[in-house]
Amino acid sequence: MKRMVVGVSGASGIVLAYKLLRVLAEKGYHIDCVMSKHALYAASLEMGKEYASSAKFIEPLNTVTVHSNQDVGCSICSGSFPSLGMVIIPCSMGTVAAIACGLADNALRRAADVTLKERRPLVIVPRECPLSSLHLENLLRLSNLGATIVPPIPAWYTQPKSVDDIENFIVGRVLDALKIDHALYPRWGEDQLSSIFAAH
Repeated sequence: MKRMVVGVSGASGIVLAYKLLRVLAEKGYHIDCVMSKHALYAASLEMGKEYASSAKFIEPLNTVTVHSNQDVGCSICSGSFPSLGMVIIPCSMGTVAAIACGLADNALRRAADVTLKERRPLVIVPRECPLSSLHLENLLRLSNLGATIVPPIPAWYTQPKSVDDIENFIVGRVLDALKIDHALYPRWGEDQLSSIFAAH
């Protein structure tokens, strides 16, 4: 079974996690999801009050196991758990700092710690603006430890027509980092992009 761990922390951009879960499910992955209480609060603010429940957040997916963030003894917190990697989307700077210094005090952070020690892919989608020197130092530390940092930055060369296009590009870049095939956005060099720039 293909298994991927998805962590959702309390930062803006919760819809990116929502979309990633659905794409991974469509591609046949079983997802082990852990959401912080602040993530659920952000979901209620950004997506509607009904999304304050993890059950609503993953509805109607049937390939997702939700783990309590308070349960540091759950499966994803063990190195023997056979996942293909982990994504934290969005990832708050508090979560970045905790992982960077090895603070594994909840299930999300412990799962990330395990992912690093087992040398599995760890993709971080950091959300903060502007970034302080401390944020940058922590992100650099995670990068040096093997994590891939994928900031949620749009690509204007794709000529997005909607917020949905922008979100699809960001989720697509996360999938790229995991080496998972998709068609969420047009690639550089594809005909439609080549024709745009050939005209200039």
